[in-house]
Parts: sequence; C-alpha cells; structure tokens
Amino acid sequence: MNSENYLEKFDKIFNRKKILNIVISSVIVAGGIFAMLYMFSLENTGILALRWMTVDGTIYTTVLTCCCLFINIYEIKRKTEISRRVIYFIRLSCAVAECLILAVVIISQLPVFEAHLRIFRPDMFFMHILIPILAIYSFAFNDTPIGKLKLKNLIAGTAYVLLYAAIIVTLILTGVIHGKYIPYFFLDVYNLPIYITIISYVTIFAMALLFSALLYKINRKLYWRWYEGIFKK
Repeated sequence: MNSENYLEKFDKIFNRKKILNIVISSVIVAGGIFAMLYMFSLENTGILALRWMTVDGTIYTTVLTCCCLFINIYEIKRKTEISRRVIYFIRLSCAVAECLILAVVIISQLPVFEAHLRIFRPDMFFMHILIPILAIYSFAFNDTPIGKLKLKNLIAGTAYVLLYAAIIVTLILTGVIHGKYIPYFFLDVYNLPIYITIISYVTIFAMALLFSALLYKINRKLYWRWYEGIFKK
C-alpha cells in the first residue's frame, strides 16, 4: 500500500471519529438543555436547584460540550485539529464530572440509603444516566491522547470539583445558602465539626483524581482501536 492510500485511510478515520463526536456532543447538548428546562418547569425551588452538584455538573458538561461541538465542526471542515491539548483537558474534566455524577447515582441506589436519586423521570434520566455515559464513552474512545500526563496534569481533570467546591463553600460561608438549603450534610459548617467537611471534600477530590487517572489510561488504550488494521494489507 502506497503513502496515498495510507493518507486516504487516515482521512476516512479522522472524519468518522469527528462525525461520531459531533453526533454524541449534539445529543449531550440537546439532552442537557432539555433536562434543565424540564426540571425548572417542575421544581419550585427556582435558582436554588443550582446548589446540587449533579445539576451544576450537567450544566458544566453541556456548556463545554457545546464549545467542543463547534470546534469539531470547524475541524472536520478544515481537516485539522486545533488546540488539541486544551480540548483534551476540557473533555477530560467533563468526563470526570460525569463519572462523579454516575457514581453518586449508583451509590444512592444502595438499600442502606433512605433517599435515592431519581433516574426514571425524563430530566433525571438525562442528567444522571444518559449524559454521563455518553460523555465518558466519547472521551474514552474518541479523544486524541496528548502523551503521558503527570499528576499536576491529571489535577486539571478535577476542574469541576474544584470549581463547585469554591462556589458552594463561598455561598454557604456568606450566608447566601443556609439551613435546609445546604445541599449536602457535610457542607453544613455551622453545625458540624470542620474536619467532617474537610475529610468529605478530600474524599470527593480523591475520587475525582482517581477517575481522571483512569479515564486517561483508558483513553490511551482504546483510542488506537480506531487505527487497528490500517497497516494491514
């Protein structure tokens, strides 16, 4: 096989990969918008619904995926990849956020908990099941690896956790969110020892960092399946 045939194969794979990304990203964006509109039409808490990590995670993933969607469309038209490193970390942070959401949902279904996160209402299904699965799958299979990552690079994958913690803790400490509106018991710094909040947050951050490392490893293994057999006669 000559070099022209190799380039033609690479071109076809590049286009298929980008088209799949565009399709999945479109579903994530449409699903995220639908979930938010549906939820706000049913809930009476208004803007206070945004205090939940799962809700904010869906918004985070939807907005950033929308940006990546337009970039993918541009890339497939120009047949080139732009800002690959930046896009990689954006999509990694989205996948990590959705891993956390999926983990929380699965854990909440255990019989030891009295309250379970809803998954069968349309908006909850999108937020808690479909969007997480699509975001994780898309990153693991479709994102181009950017080489070996160090610990400091993997921390970039936890961006959502850091952002959520900074915002929610600030809102609680300034009294904007208080009492029964504090989303999670361990964030109630006024009625619990501070070490409980610290230990809980460190645990969540460690989970996010673990997810970041696992997704990085899985992506490096699975991405190259796109090119299996390309050099076979």
